[in-house]
Amino acid sequence: PELRSGSRAQVLFSQYTLADAEARGKDQASALLRLRRTSCMPLERRRQAMRLLLRDWHPDKHQGKPLEEQEHANEVFCYIQGLRSAVLG
Repeated sequence: PELRSGSRAQVLFSQYTLADAEARGKDQASALLRLRRTSCMPLERRRQAMRLLLRDWHPDKHQGKPLEEQEHANEVFCYIQGLRSAVLG
């Protein structure tokens, strides 16, 4: 497997990042943990994992749902987007 080093990848594994994700909610923490599992995978696999998470939480996918669910989906989507550079390098 391809190993990644450097500060970007280390962001995924810092205690602060996990604490922040947990403070935001269980869905953000779950997304972070899923992305952590991809950290040693080849770039294409990391891209695929990122793409799937973003697709699942995309705001357009949650249209027509209650406003609270739409806002939550948008928050999780934005959180995942914020991790993009750490995951993809």
